[in-house]
Amino acid sequence: MGLFDFLKKKDNANEPTQQQNPQNEKYFGDLNKTGEIVNLVKIPHKDRDQNWTHKFLSNLAEASFRCGDPQVVTGPDGLPYFQLFLPEPHRAFQCFVIDRMKDDFLLEEGFGIVINPTEQQPDWVLSYGDILNLHLNKTFYTSDEHSFSKATEEETIEENEEVIIGQPSETLLPQVTRKLLSAFLKMNGIESPKVLLMMRKMANGQGVLQDLVFNVTPYNFKNEEAYRTVMQTLSWYLPRHYSFMGMDEKTMENGFMPL
Repeated sequence: MGLFDFLKKKDNANEPTQQQNPQNEKYFGDLNKTGEIVNLVKIPHKDRDQNWTHKFLSNLAEASFRCGDPQVVTGPDGLPYFQLFLPEPHRAFQCFVIDRMKDDFLLEEGFGIVINPTEQQPDWVLSYGDILNLHLNKTFYTSDEHSFSKATEEETIEENEEVIIGQPSETLLPQVTRKLLSAFLKMNGIESPKVLLMMRKMANGQGVLQDLVFNVTPYNFKNEEAYRTVMQTLSWYLPRHYSFMGMDEKTMENGFMPL
């Protein structure tokens, strides 16, 4: 990943806790986990394997970090990221802990996180969806069995296929995230953003697969590229194992509900 372009500071960087933590409480991270992260990032990027990734992610959520200045920057993808750096030896710092930050402001504000950004590349980048998955499933990435189908926006529904529709629950798509998605789609020309949860029987009849469906189609945009860009950004807001697609409201009659 390349350089991050700085955004204008939103607040006085000398008082990050007062501004970002509604409870006005100090964070206390796990210094053992912080030490593990310190040792891991000393390993060159080219030598970081699956074992490195597992150790890094297992320590990341509860480790202690300091924030950048400015705290929030715009990534090469045009999306906002909160900057976190490892503490400097023998220097006092305001502690930031991802597991606390997510509930205090990350989920509400719609931020991802970049860890130790440099001119070459950061040590790690978390999308908003990665942080949402931590909130919902206690892990940044879900690799175990799940019920999402991995459909794409090109997915088609067979004429005689049995489909059940409903609304995603709070444990699947929290209200705080729905608000962000609604605002994003409105900003991109979808006047009344809506969503539904579509469930279909698996081909072997042994279970049900599900997909999120938004009332977004290529006809809402001036060209195919604009449509693809919006759909790609939607994926940034969702956990990586989620599958979703766009569909005309008329296809599902009254199944769509406002985000």
